[in-house]
Amino acid sequence: MFELPARMTQLQDNIRAGHVSAQDALLAQVRRGQSLNTKFPCVVEELPLASHHDGPLAGIALAHKDIFQLNDRAPGCGVGMGFTHKGVAPANAISALQQAGASQWATLVMAPHACGATSQNMHFARCINPTDAGAAVGGSSSGSTVAVAAGMTYAALGTDTAGSVRIPAATCGLIGLKTTQGAISNLGCAPLAPSLDSVGILSRFPQDAREIWAALCPQMPRPLAQPSINCQLWLPDKGVAPLVAQTIRTWTTKLDARVNDIHMDESFEVLNRHAQRVLFFETAQTHHSTLTEGTAEPSVQSIGLLGLGLPQSWYEESLQSRSILLQDFVNQHFGKADFLIMPSLADTVPDWQTVEIGLPTFDRAALFAMHRYMGFVNYLGLPSLNLPIGRDERGRAICVQVLARPFAEHQLLNFAEQSPFVFWNL
Repeated sequence: MFELPARMTQLQDNIRAGHVSAQDALLAQVRRGQSLNTKFPCVVEELPLASHHDGPLAGIALAHKDIFQLNDRAPGCGVGMGFTHKGVAPANAISALQQAGASQWATLVMAPHACGATSQNMHFARCINPTDAGAAVGGSSSGSTVAVAAGMTYAALGTDTAGSVRIPAATCGLIGLKTTQGAISNLGCAPLAPSLDSVGILSRFPQDAREIWAALCPQMPRPLAQPSINCQLWLPDKGVAPLVAQTIRTWTTKLDARVNDIHMDESFEVLNRHAQRVLFFETAQTHHSTLTEGTAEPSVQSIGLLGLGLPQSWYEESLQSRSILLQDFVNQHFGKADFLIMPSLADTVPDWQTVEIGLPTFDRAALFAMHRYMGFVNYLGLPSLNLPIGRDERGRAICVQVLARPFAEHQLLNFAEQSPFVFWNL
């Protein structure tokens, strides 16, 4: 029987060389996914495989967060199974992958309506972190993360509104790419906060993420690796766990790059305040009917009810300020530098019981530490990459997120390929 290689790019090479047919490769991936789903349940629904096998992703079986429309199928959005809806067209992101030859074999569990920094969801079985069953799984792209980390699929699509790709990637030690706002059309993707929502990619290896990104945005040129790289490093003055800060500091000394420390605590707080305003207000608009009727999911209520009470003038101020703040940020941090490095999580990965609301062991500070440094990136619309760089004393991932100027996804993935990072043996 054909043995699947570790990387998707290796499987692509085998298919192109004729060592395995696209059809046999697809079946092998699906069988592996089905088998692992019994141990790490995260599949909402299996899908029929595509019959065509043309394109750079021919023979690749992917999966996605159940937030994307499919042909004649509306998504379940974390509260139920998807359902037949005649006339519904596939989401643009799904269509792009199909045109590149990929098949979608499964829809995956998510936090209800993409609201939640963890995998907490009363409608489905608890997502189990494949790297440590006692560790939290971030959200809201929780199922996508588990599927990739467990080896059920080489890569999966998620969405990121305030960290929903990068947070779970950080808890499971994966590559998690939040793309530039607007680079990939959100058409056919259920909204949460439309001006913050962006499609994201989860994978174990940056090379695999690059292939998915190239299929999603084929018009983006692939730049050559840079001979010299300049980075800025922001380690906040307060709030970052010493082990996280030290691991990041040590990792930067191993980079083949010039790294300069910066301080942006005050500007971060300004950006974070604007990000929260937009998130709260737009979530309230998206889910206005269920919020006012009192039938909204608890996770939606936790954000949307704040938005209902937010003055519209505050929201409009944040929207109007965005372009100026973005330009200032790009000029300051990417004028003479290629990347901005900062923590993904403020602390090490917590136990799942610590961050599930309603449990006696719930710790609000631990939950806050998971999403503290995420939302402002969505407000600015910048691309950001989660990168695993070490482990704590329990073997759980310690990660950085690396920011770049708009539409610099290929450069981010180049950086990841050239940088020392943790490969998980799963």
